[in-house]
Amino acid sequence: MTDLNLARELKALLPADAAEFLRGAAAAAAARGWRLYLVGGAVRDLLLGRSGGDLDLSVEGDAIELAEALAASPPDVNVHHRFNTARLFWDGYVIDIARSRQETYPRPGALPSTRPGPIIQDLARRDFTINAMAVSLNPDDFGRLIDPCGGRPDLESKLIRVLHVRSFIDDATRLWRGVRYEQRLGFKIEPMTLDLLQRGLPLLETITADRLRYELECVLKEPAPEKVFRRAGELGLLRTWHPALRSDQWLMDACSRLRSLVEQPPPEAYLALLAWRLDASHREEFIGRLRLTKHQARAVRDAGKLVQAEATLTAVGTKPSLVHHLLDGLVDEALTAALAAFSRGAAYYVERFQGEWRCAAPELTGEDLKRLGVSRGPDIKRLLEDLRDRRLDGPIGTRGAEEAFVRDWLAGR
Repeated sequence: MTDLNLARELKALLPADAAEFLRGAAAAAAARGWRLYLVGGAVRDLLLGRSGGDLDLSVEGDAIELAEALAASPPDVNVHHRFNTARLFWDGYVIDIARSRQETYPRPGALPSTRPGPIIQDLARRDFTINAMAVSLNPDDFGRLIDPCGGRPDLESKLIRVLHVRSFIDDATRLWRGVRYEQRLGFKIEPMTLDLLQRGLPLLETITADRLRYELECVLKEPAPEKVFRRAGELGLLRTWHPALRSDQWLMDACSRLRSLVEQPPPEAYLALLAWRLDASHREEFIGRLRLTKHQARAVRDAGKLVQAEATLTAVGTKPSLVHHLLDGLVDEALTAALAAFSRGAAYYVERFQGEWRCAAPELTGEDLKRLGVSRGPDIKRLLEDLRDRRLDGPIGTRGAEEAFVRDWLAGR
């Protein structure tokens, strides 16, 4: 425990409207005889002097009832009855409210069985000491830090430490979370936790593909995902997604270069770079292993198509029409990744395609072609594509020239 009070930090680091909301939420809980706490990353960030991010609350009472009482309207609340949790959307904030609880895990990889419990037991079920702290929001001790697991000393020592030796056995996704926190915060995984992590790698086989994909998505949203990839590679963790994945200097440089080219790269662009050098069979295994979403899978597969296209795109005198044929239909995230992965010459063609050539189209429409005498069917599509290509490459630049080309084509049939 601790006698530290963070009321001043709450006032200084939280926006005034968020601080006011928390006091109102605590009053609503108190009116029902419940106690309310700020928990998790928000407490960690307060102690680090950081602001921003979403708010996680734990209530020694009914979380769903409290969320519904605080919501401006019913659609602002998403509830999950199994764990008595609710997500509240309030004035631009995302606020997660959960019933304070105890957990037991029936087997490795399984979701926990839960029962209500006080805040001390709720903190004891969490992943790492630096995330197992709470701040009281209750009127009688507002701002009091509750730290039963030694999170504050570990925060000061910049250490990532599990709460107990069975932590990774209970939930192997904590392996990935530990590496994410280590790299995001610039901390170190302490020796015992590191040993447990490396011995726990086989436990990821107990985790469902959907939960593994969620951890991947969390990594892709990190400020510098390549740092997590690199550390995961060092620890043997990356290969649990697929043995052929590499976290070498090429990937580090490509991800860094991506951020220099695009202010906020989409997560799927980092995913495309991660999978850039996989062969076709490994791509499909990677997609299946994590049950990637349709859009994520397209980014991975399109990365493979771009790798195959690079030699053509680096050739001298490549025509815009050929670039269009190679790149049309590929998802933007894969094309964005190519800007960082390609040589300067090939990246030039991707930029021209994204900025100009992708939208190229003839002035004539399908209806115009019919009026000129072209029969319905595949000839319409082929002629429109041919006209577009000729407009891209320069021989045709006006509507009249397009009509003349079509008449010549009809006369030559």
